[in-house]
Amino acid sequence: METMRNRTAARVKYTAPPKETNDTRFTEAEKKTITELKQLYLETINLDVALQRDIYNMEKKYEDKHNVIFEKRKKILDEFRKQNCGDSESNQSVPNFWLKVLKYSYTEFISKKDEKILECLCDIRSRLHNDPVVKFDIEFHFDPNDYFTNTVLTKTYFLNCLPDPDDPLAYDGAEIFKCEGCEINWKVSKQTKEKEGPGDQPSFFDFFSPPQLPDDTEDPNYCDVNAILQNDFELGFYLKERVIPKAVIFFTGEIADCQSSSESETETDDTEDESDAEEESSNDADK
Repeated sequence: METMRNRTAARVKYTAPPKETNDTRFTEAEKKTITELKQLYLETINLDVALQRDIYNMEKKYEDKHNVIFEKRKKILDEFRKQNCGDSESNQSVPNFWLKVLKYSYTEFISKKDEKILECLCDIRSRLHNDPVVKFDIEFHFDPNDYFTNTVLTKTYFLNCLPDPDDPLAYDGAEIFKCEGCEINWKVSKQTKEKEGPGDQPSFFDFFSPPQLPDDTEDPNYCDVNAILQNDFELGFYLKERVIPKAVIFFTGEIADCQSSSESETETDDTEDESDAEEESSNDADK
């Protein structure tokens, strides 16, 4: 893949599509004018590409300043744990802080076993890279625990920042096109002599093993995998842009963008029950 510098320096030129003999919507003069207008539109796209590059460069500059604040946040959490939980280790966090943040913000499945493991989660950070390619990492930092040896679990998202040369006018900004997880080094349970991983059950930690999109679009699994990845891409961006900086108000419940499907279903069922009761009462009154 080309470097970001070379990628953003490349400018795409619009080429008018071949004339269609049966296209009578526009006159030849109108077609010529439309081609000129589209070329102007493409110039705005090239400006958007350059703007996006500058935004990433500025975001990278401010990332260090954000991390200073996030370090202060972690220190406050560590001090709370140390003073209020009788824990003398300075690298511990407020009990269940990040677990509660994820439960208020994360739409995917978190099992009871996941919750026990996520109690060891002490920080979540994002890290932007804009050279040689544009990508960002979501880093989950863990205290030493009985489940795996990793201190950090990482998910990486890759962004495409250039228009498609075959269809440049369809460009609608930078987009995530690929993600990569990491290997989790699960410890062996002393009780069962088996690895502590989630096994075949759905788990939060499936997040670090995204499926691979088949190269062949005709593959029967292509649509399903693509849908999973699109959801994954949205989630990665959501963690980066909202959950990490707004963690404290997710923790307090002052913001909850996502509710679990079970909560939504419960609310829906309750509403339907109330409606049914009202309808029955109305029918009784009519009788």
